Amino acid sequence: MREIKLEFPSGYDQKTQAIVGLFAAQFDDMLRRLKKVVEELEVRHLEWQPAPGMNTVGMLLAHLALTEVWWINIAAREIPSRPDGQKILDELFGIPNFDDGLPLAAEGKHPEVLTGLTLSDYIRYLDIARQKVHSELRGWKDLQLQESFKMPDASITREWTLYHVLEHFASHYGQVQMLKHLMRNAGVLEKK
Repeated sequence: MREIKLEFPSGYDQKTQAIVGLFAAQFDDMLRRLKKVVEELEVRHLEWQPAPGMNTVGMLLAHLALTEVWWINIAAREIPSRPDGQKILDELFGIPNFDDGLPLAAEGKHPEVLTGLTLSDYIRYLDIARQKVHSELRGWKDLQLQESFKMPDASITREWTLYHVLEHFASHYGQVQMLKHLMRNAGVLEKK
């Protein structure tokens, strides 16, 4: 019989970080699943749009990397999103003014800064983001999850932040799967 379980990530203390570690394990499982879903995509698939104004798979992959770091490493530490937060993102990903293009204008196209990026480029960004997130989360304790950080218009708990990063990732994971389905229907991706 096959055993299905989440792997508790290394570097987390199961006594003081049972909840934080569980979220980290879920983050890692979602990333593993996403990598499997996109493994056969080429640049043309990553930049394909069903219509102008609609996201591409590449945009979504870049967005997932940027968003994780923004919520966990920038917002939760109350670092202003501009210019200090942008500087962190630029240095981390090695692209000045790194922008995923979201939200896309009604007639918007795949962003120029992402044009030509390969799947290995996007996977590298996701791995960099995840490493940065793990380095921060290893310092979070379960007893601190009700602590809040300030945003311009809200006070947000660390607990909600973990939930939001997970549900955000899951939503875009589903969107990537939908785009692959649309690519197959349009003859852009081979039907299995």
